[in-house]
Amino acid sequence: MSTRLLWRMMMWDGPEAEPALILGAAHKLNAAEEILDLSAKALQRSAGRKYIAHKSNVNGNKYLELTNGTRYKCEAASDDGGRGLSVTDLAFDELRQQRDWESWSALTNTTNARFSSQIIAVSNAGTSKSDVLRGLRKQGLDRIADWEKYVESGISSIEEFANSHDTTMGLFEWSAPDDCDIWDRDGWAQANPSMGYEDENGIAYVTEAMLASKAALVGVGTAEGVPEHVFRTENLCQWVALAAEGPFGPGVFEACVDPESRIAKDSPRVLTIDTSHNRAYTYLAVAGWREDGLPHCEVIMKRPGTEWVVDAVKNKLAFTPDAVIVQGRGAPASSLIEFLRLADIEVTECQGNDLGSAHGQFNDRVVGKSIRFRDQGTLTLAAADAVKKPLQEVWVWNRAKSPVDVAPLCAVTFALWGLEMFKNGAVTQTAYGDDYEKWW
Repeated sequence: MSTRLLWRMMMWDGPEAEPALILGAAHKLNAAEEILDLSAKALQRSAGRKYIAHKSNVNGNKYLELTNGTRYKCEAASDDGGRGLSVTDLAFDELRQQRDWESWSALTNTTNARFSSQIIAVSNAGTSKSDVLRGLRKQGLDRIADWEKYVESGISSIEEFANSHDTTMGLFEWSAPDDCDIWDRDGWAQANPSMGYEDENGIAYVTEAMLASKAALVGVGTAEGVPEHVFRTENLCQWVALAAEGPFGPGVFEACVDPESRIAKDSPRVLTIDTSHNRAYTYLAVAGWREDGLPHCEVIMKRPGTEWVVDAVKNKLAFTPDAVIVQGRGAPASSLIEFLRLADIEVTECQGNDLGSAHGQFNDRVVGKSIRFRDQGTLTLAAADAVKKPLQEVWVWNRAKSPVDVAPLCAVTFALWGLEMFKNGAVTQTAYGDDYEKWW
């Protein structure tokens, strides 16, 4: 990427009246500045050093300017990154670290006013939290698959394909096959194309011996050595879910998904509220009985933050909930209870022994395939990769340690608990009272 950016600064002869502006971005400013330093050092070691007009090394304000007026500066990725700039090339490093689309949207829109602008994003494989990288990669793979279908159908004109597709995206990936063994040398080479190649001094920096030393540290069990999914992500550039089989086992949750599922008209409806561990999003979920007697749970609303919740519950729902459930203590959404009650919204708290009961009931329903969900990406993803947190003899969903946002899964878990507890138009309250957890 460093070489590509230097090409733009030194060799590009486009129609723009203004010299090129390069913006380097990453989750941390110093990570973006590393690539700028590589570019500057490459020039300083070559005949290109005569083109350097100025190089600032001030921390937080590093930039490179050439005699032709082109500039290269850096910013940390944020929701106001690059505001006011017109950027020719945006170089986005470590895209896997972007957990939402705010920084990406802010930075990529700085290229709109340049005719020949390009966005170059680089990264290793991501995790379930890498929303931006995962989304862009999926779009790239989908477009490749669509193009192959067009070719198979006898259409090979890029103009005809462009009528219904965006053709401005390119996906370049070096990764090992998904099913390869961690000791597969060919897989190593596919993920590390520079393996074995020597520089001008005869030194190979990526070698089979180096990768073998990493593979040898992979443990057999969960506590013996490096987890296999870490080696696959970091060294084979593979996308691996942290919990390969998920909390329910392969295909179990998916067996409960019914795109046509809905709550019966005469069923009570229990509403639940849950907030992400980092308070980035809040989810509303509802549970009710279907015509066939099975419980139906679905996420009905997801929005950033928490300030919208009270108004949404009071004024924006298409139904009047028969009960509103929120975790009573120790959860991000617990802080909303006071504000809901101030708005005259009756809240039932799930806490104490009820937490274990709620999660146990939900697990039993899913494993027994006696519950139904809509096909919702946020919920399915959470159910695939959620991590459990032991609480003495029971467990709950671990918001902090799960590799994905499990708030939507928490919401439907509490919704089912509320529905199961619903009797004669009221949710049964815990028998332990507000001081249950203060028994000592």
